[in-house]
Amino acid sequence: MPFVPIVVAPSYNNAGTLVDVLRRVTALGLPILLVNDGCTDATADAFNAWKREHPRVDARMLRHVHNRGKAAALRTGFQAAIEAGYTHAITIDTDGQHDPELIPRLLDAARAQPLAYVLGVRDDRHVDYPAASRVGRRLSNLFIRLECGVRVADSQCGMRVYPLDLIRTVRCRAGRFGYEAEMITRAAWAGCPIVEVPINTRYLPVGQRVSHFNPWWDSVLGVLMHLRLVGREMSPLPSRRYHPSDLPPAGRVTLREMLSWLNPLRAWRELRAGAVDRNELAFALATGAFVANLPVYPFQTALCLYLARRLHLNPLAVIAGSQISTPPIGALLIAAAIFIGHFVLHGSSPTWPDFHSPHALWHSLAWPVLVDWTVGGILLGFLLAAIVFLAITFWPGREDDSARLTDRNLSAMPPKQTPQNTSIISIER
Repeated sequence: MPFVPIVVAPSYNNAGTLVDVLRRVTALGLPILLVNDGCTDATADAFNAWKREHPRVDARMLRHVHNRGKAAALRTGFQAAIEAGYTHAITIDTDGQHDPELIPRLLDAARAQPLAYVLGVRDDRHVDYPAASRVGRRLSNLFIRLECGVRVADSQCGMRVYPLDLIRTVRCRAGRFGYEAEMITRAAWAGCPIVEVPINTRYLPVGQRVSHFNPWWDSVLGVLMHLRLVGREMSPLPSRRYHPSDLPPAGRVTLREMLSWLNPLRAWRELRAGAVDRNELAFALATGAFVANLPVYPFQTALCLYLARRLHLNPLAVIAGSQISTPPIGALLIAAAIFIGHFVLHGSSPTWPDFHSPHALWHSLAWPVLVDWTVGGILLGFLLAAIVFLAITFWPGREDDSARLTDRNLSAMPPKQTPQNTSIISIER
């Protein structure tokens, strides 16, 4: 398979750091495609002046008339790279945060596995790493785990190698900064191997740091995107495959595999061995707590197992969370759910005759109570699920589970199959 890479650099108002990034990338002998995403600063002038001074470098600029966001800039760059005949695109930000000298490390991993999607991984324990970014990154990692079964260490790093065949195959709908996270999930659904490579990151002082990430708006968009992907994962509909002749079929599970997954001893060993990090455990228990509040008592365990399977959760942990409905707490939860549901739907508290009318018929008593219970159970379930998730996530521990799992993922690699400092991320379907 041919391997012809190009660097795609989306840029928005990074004129102060742009020339240094261009110089360091072209020093590696790589072509670069700059996507000027409607910059309002001196980006265009800086590029043109640098290009005149270096007429032989393989660099060109595409320009959006108006700012359209990082996702649109990446799509523009990828399309141009495909039309020019390149096979892989290495993406790098132009704000000076990424170290261009590490590009060969990612390219080595891509050459070893040309079909793989290669992700850069930043060290989130760095003293200058923004705390808000750390929280957002770990939540995004958790969502991706739920959506496709892949455990990644850094779902938000912009330094990556995209096989352009993958871009042709999958379709990402997210805009702005959500594109990169959605691509991981879509790639996993398509059966694309995912490789992680640790990279260094430079964090500029607060006064010099240029970021166009809107903490509130982009966070809301990110959550909505992940909820959409989680909803898609709940559906049994098949996904488009990437290089189907080279990969096993997706979604096909043998009876033996299913029985192994249902084995409580396997699930317990997984928990004891630390194969489930704290956030995943918290979400599994919270999912069980949510189910415990729904009026589905005869099917509670079956629903727990279905959600555990679709969301790639430990089944034992989900069932354990649902045990909050065990009497006598279960009776109190039912009463609270009915009360909440009735108050939300009718604006008043339920009265005693609503529950104890010997002559009441289905349409006058049982059905209204069931509706109240359902509405109240969903609301109370979300509340208790949030409490369980936060309680487990922030429970004091001896070490950071996410950091421990990241270290394990980045150190566990087959030396004969991947370059140094890379790790293969398995896909669990």
